[in-house]
Amino acid sequence: MPEENSGLLALSVTADCNLRCSYCYACGGEEKTMMSWPIAKRAIDVMAECFPSFKIQFTGGEPILNLDLIERAVNYLDDLGFSSLCQIQTNATLITAEVARRLKGLKLGIGVSLDGPASVNDALRPFSDGRGSTASALRGILALRDEGILVGATTVLTRANASALNSLVDLFSYLGNIDGVAIDFVRPVGRAGPSIQPDPAQAAEGIEAAICRAEHLYSIGARGIKFRELERMKSTIDLGKKRQHHCYFDSCRSLVVLADGLSYVCPSLLRPEMMLGRVEEQHFADGLRDRMVRACSLVTRPRECVACPDLWLCGGPCLAHYLAGRNLSIECSVKRVFMRHARNVVNDT
Repeated sequence: MPEENSGLLALSVTADCNLRCSYCYACGGEEKTMMSWPIAKRAIDVMAECFPSFKIQFTGGEPILNLDLIERAVNYLDDLGFSSLCQIQTNATLITAEVARRLKGLKLGIGVSLDGPASVNDALRPFSDGRGSTASALRGILALRDEGILVGATTVLTRANASALNSLVDLFSYLGNIDGVAIDFVRPVGRAGPSIQPDPAQAAEGIEAAICRAEHLYSIGARGIKFRELERMKSTIDLGKKRQHHCYFDSCRSLVVLADGLSYVCPSLLRPEMMLGRVEEQHFADGLRDRMVRACSLVTRPRECVACPDLWLCGGPCLAHYLAGRNLSIECSVKRVFMRHARNVVNDT
């Protein structure tokens, strides 16, 4: 849940990627553009001018391919004395012992992407030459574990992996340094077609099985795996608050800067009407927050969500997912599983 009045800067530090994920909305690896330091510095300066605090997420492509730039950006923030939380989302396949030490020194929050056991993940997330990437990703995660680094996992829910999520929970528990897992919803854009999406019942059954597996592992003394959405809902109930937004874009506080300097309001909505301009422009910061609000206003919220009595707990849908497919049933079915478990936990306590 976005913090009040904070912003999010998503720096796509490269369009290049060593994987060719079958559902990649950004078509990672099909272009080789690397972000330059002047673009990254300008983006940071703009955020510092427009927001009292902000997070930076380094993305791609595969951001480890431009690790030198990431180091320079983090050091620049330290020099500014600006309090920011920096995160990186990586496929982990390029993380060696040396890279893990560099990441530890930068004190980054680290997210890794994994969609299932090898039999599933290799098909969804192959290298550019077609080889499976799971073994390399696991080596990277273990290198981070050896440095004492906890990581968050992101799993994209597809037709191919919905029934394997409970096995993925087993793997995450075994690895020992997975702090939690976020479930993302595949969007039928980029490399993904509609056929890769699970049907709502299949998605709900997969999430239910995964939660039950995580609860069982915890009950027998194994490492528990937390689902970020479930924890967010439990916290919302405990605090007696209402979720006003789904994400930073939904709250008009998101700046996405691509490797070439073009900027948008959401990494999954790279549409002309969502473009904010080139970050290198001299007066780019002028009226930036107003332009964010204008772009967000172009998206009409689904009527069924606005009228839903559970909106306060759900926070609403991913608008990028909604615009891409105009189908809320998958996300809604999954979130209803999370809501039921969140309420059960709170009621039991």
